Formats: sequence, C-alpha cells, structure tokens
Amino acid sequence: MGPSNPRSTNACESCRRRKVKCSGEQPCRGCIRHNWECVFGHTGRRRYTEAHVQGLLDKIREYEEQLSAIPQAPPEQATPAEALTYQDSESGISPATNLTSGPAFESQVKSLLDRNRDHASAHMPDSNSPGGTATQWTSARALINEDAAPTIPSFDESQHLLERFLFYLGVSQHFFDTRTFSDNMTLLFQDAQTRDYQMRMIWFTEYLLVMAMAKLMDVEDPSSQPPGANLFAEAMRRLPPLHQLGEEGVIAVEILTLITTYLQWCDRKHDAYLYIGLALRLAIALGCDKPAQEQHCLPSETAHRSRLWWTVYMLDRRLSSGLGLAAGADERQLRAELPRQAMGFQSPVALAINVRIARTTDEIMTSLYGNASITQLELVDKIQKILHDLYEIGRSFPAALVLDFTRPLHNVTRTGASLYLMLFQAIILCIRPILLQRVSREVHRQSTQPAPSVIARLCETCDEAATKSLSILHILQRQHRIPRYGFFDLEATFSAAFVLVMTGFVDKSQDRPPQALDQALEILQFLSQSGNLAAERRLQDITHSCLHVWPQHTVHTTRESAKDTTMTLPAQCATDTWYDRDEGRLLETWMHPDNTVAAFDMQGDWDLDLAVEAEGIYSSFFDPTLPLTGVDHSDWLEIEKVFNGREL
Repeated sequence: MGPSNPRSTNACESCRRRKVKCSGEQPCRGCIRHNWECVFGHTGRRRYTEAHVQGLLDKIREYEEQLSAIPQAPPEQATPAEALTYQDSESGISPATNLTSGPAFESQVKSLLDRNRDHASAHMPDSNSPGGTATQWTSARALINEDAAPTIPSFDESQHLLERFLFYLGVSQHFFDTRTFSDNMTLLFQDAQTRDYQMRMIWFTEYLLVMAMAKLMDVEDPSSQPPGANLFAEAMRRLPPLHQLGEEGVIAVEILTLITTYLQWCDRKHDAYLYIGLALRLAIALGCDKPAQEQHCLPSETAHRSRLWWTVYMLDRRLSSGLGLAAGADERQLRAELPRQAMGFQSPVALAINVRIARTTDEIMTSLYGNASITQLELVDKIQKILHDLYEIGRSFPAALVLDFTRPLHNVTRTGASLYLMLFQAIILCIRPILLQRVSREVHRQSTQPAPSVIARLCETCDEAATKSLSILHILQRQHRIPRYGFFDLEATFSAAFVLVMTGFVDKSQDRPPQALDQALEILQFLSQSGNLAAERRLQDITHSCLHVWPQHTVHTTRESAKDTTMTLPAQCATDTWYDRDEGRLLETWMHPDNTVAAFDMQGDWDLDLAVEAEGIYSSFFDPTLPLTGVDHSDWLEIEKVFNGREL
C-alpha cells in the first residue's frame, strides 16, 4: 500500500469543511472524485516574499529619518546610523524579530507606520484646512457661566414673549401645552405666595427657558451676546440632576427640548445634539413614542405627548443630519402615528409636514452620503425616490401656506416660509454633490465637454431651490421676521448662497453674482451686525468664495446696505408686524376633506430617468478626492481645498 498524499498547506473550502486531506490542486482530487465545488479561500497562513518584507523595512527607515529631522528639545542632530539602530522598542522593529512574515508581522508594521504618521502630524500644521486645525466643538460654558442675575420679566412682558415664542415655534413644532403653561404663568404673578410656590416648581425652569428663547428671537435690538443668556444660565442651574429627570415626567422632556433649541440657535450644535439625545431617550422611556391607543392617558395629554414626541424626533434628525452624526433612534423601531386633530390644539398639518421633511432629510444623510455598500443603480433609484417624495410633500401644503413663485413675493407667513425653506434645503442636500463634482472637474480641467442633460437639469433644480430659498428669506427680512439669532434661517442662507456661487463657477455666462446672491450677503450682514458671530463667519466664507468665481467683482457689504433693507417695504409689509395674526388659525380650513392638492411650482422633471447617468451621479457621492458629508460647512471646506489646489 503506497504512502498517503500529504496534507496541502492550503486546502480547498470543501475539503476543509469535511476535514479531509486535500491535494492542493484546483480542482483537487477529492472534489473531482465526489463532484464537489472546489474553491480555495485565503484561510491559509499568508506569507510574504523577502523583497516585500525588505520594502516594509525600507519604509520604516524612511519614516524614522523624517522623524529624526524634526527639531527636538534639547535639539540634537541624529545621524542616519543612529536612526537605524534596531532595538526592541515601540518605535521600531528589529530585523531579527521573532515575528515571521505573516499577518502578525504585517499588523505590527502597519501599527508602527500609523503611530509614526500620527506623531509627525502632531508637529506639522494641517495645510488642507484654512488657518490650521480648528476645534469643531464650540463650548456652551460661556452661556451657562453667565454671572448676571436674571431679571424676571413682568406679566405683560412675559405674555408678549410667550406670544413671540409661539409665533416662531408654536405652529410647525410643539414644545409644551400652551394652556397649562399660560395657567402656570398667571399663577406666577398672582400674589407673593403663589409666586414663591411656582418658583420652587420645575415648571419655573421651563418658564425661564421659554423667556430666554423668546428674547433670542428679538428682531430689533442688536446685542453683543445672545439675548436671554442670563435666564438660560439660571435655568441650567435649576435643572435637576440627570438621575432625577425621569421622575419629573414629560415636563423633563419639554425642558431638555427647550435647552436643545436655545443651544442650537446660539450655534452650540454639539451640545444641542447631546441634549436632544437625552430628550429623545427620555421620551421613549416615558412611552411618548407609542401609538395613541397605547398611551393610556386622557385625550388632551395624549395629543400633547404625541406632538412633543414628533418635535423631539425632528430636532434629533435635523441636528444629527447637520453634524453628520448618527440619529438617536432607529426608524424601524418607531411606531408612533403622526399627530391627529385634537380639541384645544392647533392643526397638526404644519407639524406633520415638518416631520415628513425631517424624515426625508435623515434618509438623504443615511442613504446617499457615506453609504459605500450601495450600488450605482440603487443610488440613483434612491435619489429618484427621494426627489419624488419631496415633490409630493410640496404638493401637500395647505392653501393658506402655499407660496406662488410665478410672481414676485410680497408677503409670506412665518410658518409657510419655514416649511418651504426646509423643503428646499432637503432638495439641495440631495443634489448638491452633483453640482460640486462639476465644479471639481472644471477646476481640474477633467472634461471640456458640456455636462450631460440629466446632470445639467439636476444642477438647475438645485440652483432653483437655492434661488427660491433666498427669495423667501429676503421677504422675511423685509417683514422683520428673521430673528437675529435665527439658526435655521442662517443655515438656509449659507447653504443657498453656497449653491449660487458654485453655479456661477460652472455657468460661464454669469459675469457677475446673481441678484439672489446679493440678497444672501445682505441677510448675512444683517445677522452679523447684531452680534451673531456664526453669521459673521458665514459672511466671510461666502465673500471669500465669490472671489474664486468673480475675482473682478467687488462684494459690497456696507452697514448702509443692511440698514436700507427696510426702506422700500410695500405698504402691506410695512404695517404687518409679527403679532398681527395668529398663524395657527390659518390652518383651520385644512380639516375639511374637500381641499385640493397644492401645486408645487418647481421646474425640475421629478420623473427624470437618472439611470442613464448612474456612473456620473455615483462618482459625485463617492469621489475619494472630494469626500462630501452633507454637512454644509464641511462640504464648503472641501471645495475650498479644490480651489486652493488650483491656485498653488
């Protein structure tokens, strides 16, 4: 009997699973005999040639020589011989190491290279970022450490501030039950005894936050710091410890949501992201996300909890999308129904539209940006579906909020304007990478051919959304309805202006900035002159970008231009102040089923077949030389790198 075949060092998968000897050929003898599929994997021990190992050692030597050239304290010039002394230490690998040329050796080499690269980067400034590396997290410590003792507003002023809060945030969002809050506020000013009692309740913390937010919405008086900061600081000092929030019930969710909103408007987005995460989890723990029939509450309480939940949900989705971070809850696990009409509450239509836009925005961030597992056809199908969903949302606006863009805008509601701005920003977010890819190709002269018709039409849709956004914002400013610290108005202005500048770069027929861009600069200057530092930075960013596109054009940003914006108001706008109407009442007719579907006046072909340009669209989202995140300012920085590379 002859000797048995030796076991191969790398057996096929079939022999390996059955634990039988493998001849090592392909197909092997065992697979031929039993008619098995013969597939060889990479589970055997990986080996490397001597040349490969020597190449890795040469690379280590190169990194060590670079490190030795960096001045140290005390300065000491290292010779090449000293740099090549091999010792068993964390900073090098000896040629006589007992690691064989396999995965362990490769892992240690890679670890060394990464460690050296990190060490070198600590001594070298980042040339890619303007002005070096900046801390992304803007601390809220200055707001919370406000030492000035807060002055409690009088009853009349409190009533005025509450109305202002509800005007801006009380229709398309829901932070608290207005009836309960108003009753408690009346008790606060009834007499000394009830005042003392109210101030000991957790409700007083909520009162301080509402007053602080309303002061932040001031559109008249410039301020060197965010208005209401002393009220906000006092509220934070009164905030119960984290382990006690749950026992306070739903009012704790309301308070965390108000804290989030104040921080967001003050451009402390990371801190706001933390607090909305707390609010979201507390709301889930308290059952606010359950369907109405599972709430086991009185109808009015159920309506309040449902509306509050969806407001928390929207803020979580928008903050996570704005930062490019993960949302706080898995969409698949949420079972809450959209809010319904309830006695004593405003129409939920604006709130429901707001929720749908926030949900679509979250889908854009999770499905289109950074989703490397998606194929080209899956990506274009996603984009097509998202654009169609946004189109249907635009058609669902109630007649009282619909804006007619076929003629110049003269008057807009604050609620309708906010919803349109959010809708247009979602459209921009979905399409902007395609426009930025055209800019990158133009800078690098990668193509002299005109853009394909599908790509061009998508870019036109993006430009149209930006132009209409700025038309709305311009009218809001003329009507004195843009708060000087309005967070979303600022973000929408910057995003739209960014798109217009990029469109001007690829459209060579524009020899000067379009009128809408002048409106954007005017709005940014108006906000920056009130002490809004975030607006001042965005104004500088857009002005800098304009120089790439229109280097001969002087951008006029004088104080007079901002002050003159209210001089030419139409008669109906000049007399229409924010408190002249209750916008919630505009939606009451929407309860009737005979309302017709609103027209969504956008020129884009929403049924456009994008598959013909699947490759070009896919490369726009997954270009390693242009890593886009969907975060407005981060993407602006990436395109600035492209322009700076051209100018070197």
